[in-house]
Amino acid sequence: MITPPRFAADVMLGRTAKWLRMLGFDTLYDNRAADDILQELCINENRFLLTKDVALHHAMPSGTSCLVQAVSPRQQIKEIVSIFRLDRFVLPPRCPLCNGELAAIDKTQIKDLVPPYVFRTQTRFQQCSLCKKIYWPGTHLQKINLTIENIRRLSD
Repeated sequence: MITPPRFAADVMLGRTAKWLRMLGFDTLYDNRAADDILQELCINENRFLLTKDVALHHAMPSGTSCLVQAVSPRQQIKEIVSIFRLDRFVLPPRCPLCNGELAAIDKTQIKDLVPPYVFRTQTRFQQCSLCKKIYWPGTHLQKINLTIENIRRLSD
């Protein structure tokens, strides 16, 4: 079994980091993290650094960073999926806000945590293990799933 890569993204790749998380990839992102912190984090936690910063890329040990060339987040995801062959992995999504793992939660536990309409109309909920945000399959899910499916097919 191949272990999926783990990433850290620099300040220029925030939206891309969110999409990687929704694809299920452990992706650290902090727009306040200094270059030296990112370097240390990647080395200590065996993560690949995703960056648009040429100097930072060259400062990393060989094979531990990826200089992302694409401009738009969608094209950046295409590039990263291709380079790392991420299409081999089908992972459960992570929290796009904080990178925490999502777990199913019983509807009765979140009654006062979601809008009344959502509570009445939805049956499946997930909660982030870190930030505790609640997720449910809202109307935007179809668009997100279509985008993710398109990303997964990029390498075909």
